[in-house]
Amino acid sequence: MRTQKLLLPLSLLLASSLGACKWTEFDDLKDDTWVGSTEKPSVKSADYGVAIQRGQRAGDGATLVVLGAGQATYSELIYNAKGDSSLAPTVLELNSQYGIGTLDPQPIMIADPTSDDIAAVINAGGSQIAVLIGSGQIDLHQLFIAPSTVEAATYMHPPNRPDNGEPQMEAPLVASGDYVLGTFLANVPNPAPKCKLLSDKHDSGGVAIGPRALGVVASATPPFDDVLAWGASGKLFKYDGHVFNGCDPPPNGASPGEPLASIDTGFAPGHGSQILTLTGNLVVLQGHHDSDDLSFLQVYDASTMTAVGSPVTIAKLRAAAILTRGAAKYVIAGYPTAVVDGKSAGQVMLFTASATGLGATPAMTINDAQPDDNQSFGRSVTALPFNGSEVIAVAADNEVFVYFRAKLTDGTMLYEETRQGR
Repeated sequence: MRTQKLLLPLSLLLASSLGACKWTEFDDLKDDTWVGSTEKPSVKSADYGVAIQRGQRAGDGATLVVLGAGQATYSELIYNAKGDSSLAPTVLELNSQYGIGTLDPQPIMIADPTSDDIAAVINAGGSQIAVLIGSGQIDLHQLFIAPSTVEAATYMHPPNRPDNGEPQMEAPLVASGDYVLGTFLANVPNPAPKCKLLSDKHDSGGVAIGPRALGVVASATPPFDDVLAWGASGKLFKYDGHVFNGCDPPPNGASPGEPLASIDTGFAPGHGSQILTLTGNLVVLQGHHDSDDLSFLQVYDASTMTAVGSPVTIAKLRAAAILTRGAAKYVIAGYPTAVVDGKSAGQVMLFTASATGLGATPAMTINDAQPDDNQSFGRSVTALPFNGSEVIAVAADNEVFVYFRAKLTDGTMLYEETRQGR
């Protein structure tokens, strides 16, 4: 059903073939990067691992949620404390269960920051967007808008609606065309509310920004969030969180859909761009164009709407996630068409991320030890909570890699062995 392997440096493989060390001793070797690889299990997807996202946040082992395409599937890989993986019993075939036959090239799957739930946001055809939410048991939530494109999504804590006395919980906000739509988990309003995001709070013409990435930052009235939206022109906007509720007039006196603040990033993001929460008011923008290999990665302070440090503009970036190791934070950046050993195999780079910005050069670069052409290594990345701490997980063509030990470029260990009993 599945294959697991450890990928080792070439020098170590040669030493093994010469009898210099034993297979049973490999896990005792120090200062190497160790990775567990799971090839496509017995699911009906022709292309497994087009998107991955962490499941459980704490406890022994880990859960990795995986989307497959061709035959669209939703499945979970369960990792035990030793790092061995197995396919969860329930695999959802999205076409037969929800009428979802195809997925976008970069499907959007986001993790709830307050629970083990994830949300897969998928164009379901017609005027419907499907938001599949859960952990193990998946619930379908439907958003209706025409056309039903899916541009971006983020989890947020929305303000309460005036007609709903119950507190609203963390839920996905979805961008479609010029609008954002809140996902109501209970007491769904009819008709479903939507809000067009406008470019200027003094713009009487109502010019839409065309959001390509969404994020959140704590509002002045916590626990509710304000919304960050990166528009198609390259401007980053901040909106009152009431846009979740369909442009209800916010209590601060602003007009519905008009921004509280903005800044021009100088980079026009395409589909699949992201706004990642680093810490507090600091966010990381990951952007790329739809038509070329130009890329953009930079820290912004959302409280002052200012850039922090300089951008990283290494070409071919397509996915990113935030890795936390103790007090240190890194951006996991996926470059799935990067050339490795003369092949368009893909690689992943780690950049330090702090209140002063991103590191100018990668703190670590990883790729398959035996790269294949069109392998798409790094097409999706995530920070996977494993045995109580985060490790790096990378998706490639029909394969998922989890790094249980990792070493930085300067020779220091990013983290030592994380598997129990090894």
